[in-house]
Amino acid sequence: MKKILTLAYLVLSKAQALEYNVQFENDQVCVSRVVIEPKEEIGLHRDATPQIVIGLRGGTITRLEADGREVDVQFPTGKAVYRPVDPENELHKSMNKSNAPIEIIIVQIKNNSN
Repeated sequence: MKKILTLAYLVLSKAQALEYNVQFENDQVCVSRVVIEPKEEIGLHRDATPQIVIGLRGGTITRLEADGREVDVQFPTGKAVYRPVDPENELHKSMNKSNAPIEIIIVQIKNNSN
């Protein structure tokens, strides 16, 4: 079932709704499929949970850091990439600068204390 999620817990400015297909969710994890269209930008935010990202149609997402730096993050097709929590007060935007959509599965780890 498709849901439109406003990433209020992530997006701090330029509120933007992204279309996610939530595959599974419980109190430990949320598994979502998302397509980031060419030239699409995700507004200023902080990744507040650790996550594993699996490239279905991989590509490069450019992180536009609040301090002006640009950092390319690779999500290779068929590979899993671990992304840690961003430090508090370190915000970034994310952009697909390519001409092709990027399709990924995001596994957000909600509760990592065991």
